Amino acid sequence: METNILAETEAARLQEKIGADVTGVYRSAFALPPYEEDFSDEEAEANLLGLIGKGGDIVVRRVNGTAVSLAGGFPRADGVYQIEELAVRPDYQEMGIGRQTLRDLFLAAAGKAALAFELRTTEANAKAISLYTSEGFLPDGAMEAVASRRKSGRIEIDNRVYLFKPLIEGVMSEKDKLKRVVVAYPSGNTTAVVFDQLLAADRKQLNTQVMENWKKGYSQFPEVEQCCFVTKPVNKEALARVELFGGEFCANATRSVIWMLTGGRDYFGTIEVSGVDRLLKFKVENSIVTLEMPLPEEQSVKEVAEGMLVQLDGIAQLVVTGTEARTPKQLLSELKAGNRYSLAEQPAFGVSYYESATGNARFNVWVKAVDTDFDESACGSGTCAIGVALAAKRRESVTVNVVQPSGEVIAVTAVWDEQKGKVVRAEISGQVNILYDGPLSLS
Repeated sequence: METNILAETEAARLQEKIGADVTGVYRSAFALPPYEEDFSDEEAEANLLGLIGKGGDIVVRRVNGTAVSLAGGFPRADGVYQIEELAVRPDYQEMGIGRQTLRDLFLAAAGKAALAFELRTTEANAKAISLYTSEGFLPDGAMEAVASRRKSGRIEIDNRVYLFKPLIEGVMSEKDKLKRVVVAYPSGNTTAVVFDQLLAADRKQLNTQVMENWKKGYSQFPEVEQCCFVTKPVNKEALARVELFGGEFCANATRSVIWMLTGGRDYFGTIEVSGVDRLLKFKVENSIVTLEMPLPEEQSVKEVAEGMLVQLDGIAQLVVTGTEARTPKQLLSELKAGNRYSLAEQPAFGVSYYESATGNARFNVWVKAVDTDFDESACGSGTCAIGVALAAKRRESVTVNVVQPSGEVIAVTAVWDEQKGKVVRAEISGQVNILYDGPLSLS
């Protein structure tokens, strides 16, 4: 059995070396349980070449010239060597080849002055965890939600655990850093999506840490306005669960998570969200994310002194369409002080100003659990409330392009049922952009 190390940097030469037999190892190994992932040859090759592009290594074991296993990783800037891949062709498993290939990668990484090795694997892969622990790796306590496209075509979430192997005495895995945070820009309303499974953490403190360290480290980008977790759903029919730090509902955070988990590719499904007790339908089509909005069974849309009060699941919104001297923040502050409309009993409350002549909107939202209020650069629930309020007032279905404070547009459709005398369906649509994807320091 021979071992090849692929570490050249010329893409053309790499294209020749990473052939169908190597990508075949990758595809066939990860097609098995517990992964059941569906990779094309092009995707497998891109993943492997990506490691080389980071200054990393791929080692391949061959029998009679044909690849039967591979392992790959790359050195990080913090001195840790990240092991990303270990795959053995199914008909060569249970022969100790995986261990041999892992050790081949240790040798390939030896000249790169690594302080430690780190890797992750699904919590359901007991065999892999047993192999890694027998090679000196220890769990570092971190767990991350990861989305994968299964052979069935469905995208599903599983939890990956991290393991760490120090090569120098005293080196420890970093405890003050989140493994993966994606900062999204869903037409504004900058959202930090945390994939680390830290639901039991002090969310108010974590919220402050994420916002402050993002602002400190990435001041060239808009400030984070809200944070949420991605977790495995309770209902297996759902793509995932979106858990806002305050337990409220947020449409833009949900659209952001959908975009990330689907990779922006066309997809139809349902998703769980905090603050809502049922699944919400969504679709990704032509790079636009459309989300069903949660209307309560006993719909509450009523005229009040300031405008129209719209009750959504997980948040209430006061829609103001007339002339108003106060800013949304000032009005919300006054409402909070007097606990108008039982505001303190809501997990979240917003004030949305809308100018019908221009389509422009302004928003301020207060979240009870983390006690934050923001003049939001975009607001999905506020946009929805505008559509629902207009439909209820006109007693007809409406589709409105609402210009967010960011200058971008989120469209809202509210369907009016004359017989029932209420809006029976609402959805919002818009683009999502990603500003950052990677680890985030908390110190």
